[in-house]
Amino acid sequence: MELFFDVRDEISSFSFSVSPLKSSIIPTRRVNDGFQERAMGIQQEIDDAVGVVAETLAQHPERRIDWAEQAVMRGEPRQYPVIYLGRLVDTDAGEGMDFTVPPVRSPEERVLDGMRGMLWSLRMHNPIRARIGLGKGTGTLPASFGLYLDPTIGYTPRGCRTLDEVLAAGMPDPETSGIIPEMREDIAAIKSLTPEWVEINLPDMQGIFNIAHAVLGDEAFFAPVEDPDKFAAFLTLVTDFYLAVHENLRRWIGPQRFPQFPGASIRIAECSVNLVSTETYLEHLLPHDLRIAQHFGQIGVHPCSGPHVFYATMRHLPKVVYQEAGFIAQTAAGAISVDDALAEIGDRPIILAIGQELPQGEEEAFIRHDLDRARTNPRLLFSYTGMHWKRRDEEMIREMHLRLDEYWQESVYSVVGVAG
Repeated sequence: MELFFDVRDEISSFSFSVSPLKSSIIPTRRVNDGFQERAMGIQQEIDDAVGVVAETLAQHPERRIDWAEQAVMRGEPRQYPVIYLGRLVDTDAGEGMDFTVPPVRSPEERVLDGMRGMLWSLRMHNPIRARIGLGKGTGTLPASFGLYLDPTIGYTPRGCRTLDEVLAAGMPDPETSGIIPEMREDIAAIKSLTPEWVEINLPDMQGIFNIAHAVLGDEAFFAPVEDPDKFAAFLTLVTDFYLAVHENLRRWIGPQRFPQFPGASIRIAECSVNLVSTETYLEHLLPHDLRIAQHFGQIGVHPCSGPHVFYATMRHLPKVVYQEAGFIAQTAAGAISVDDALAEIGDRPIILAIGQELPQGEEEAFIRHDLDRARTNPRLLFSYTGMHWKRRDEEMIREMHLRLDEYWQESVYSVVGVAG
């Protein structure tokens, strides 16, 4: 759940203690005359953005989500909670109403956009990090199976293919299909134009059944019953492709920039599993998740709130190191509570990313209750959305952030930090 703003508009108005990034208009068409001059200009703009990011990260350790992630991976107390507080798009204020096709951007321009976008969340006191992402959201891998990604609605996949069609076509090329060449270009540009401390994030790899659902549509739910052998063959194909793409990206990115946090590097998303029973998951889907878990040696899971998905993955996948839980009001299969998730985890060293919708009028007390849990469990991350919050509430949200930071220092870190 994210705020939706135009990063390039917002970044120029930040009230950093360092100079804000310079506004610029970047042409999307190039001509031979002046090409070298423009390339040098983009490099200078990227260098300027890198300088701002480096200085801002140094000045705001309390917003460093990468440091919080390192602490939870080690199971150690951290000085700052690094909380995300978000809201939905405020259509009444004109947000989210632009459905035009975004301009074509070169790899260099996408790097510049990525550098400038790193700090936009700081205006709301939300977490920041030095990382540039890849891909086009949930449609990144489905695009390789021939799905069209609609740029007017966030590159959401359009249409679907039949099971017979995708089996006849075979596995897509894990280097040249879909938007994979664009991601490879972006990786090369990021490595060429930015310092090594700028991490390169994996695209949204989704999970095996999520991809199958995107590609097949409703047939993904009928095929396990009507033609289980063909369905199993397709899931095997998807798993082969998933692992091949992951290994290519790991190789192209390199160890210096590859994300180490399991919630970014080895997480499988199980959103569509919420639409099937535990029995269907265990019989038809689990074998393919097991292949991924065994390949990585450990696994992170996005259960998309469903209790039966949380329990099935916790109890049947080996070496789960990352999970998610929290209250969400409108879901397909309910929501796993934080209490129930922690009870299932027990004393296992599993990171739990808490993501919850906030009750109106009780937001701060609700969050403080979660922060209190960190006195006995250092492997918690915190993210919240006020479904009722609007753009006009932003100053109130910023003030709440500061009060929660203070509460953490006085009531959590002062207890566990000193003891640690």
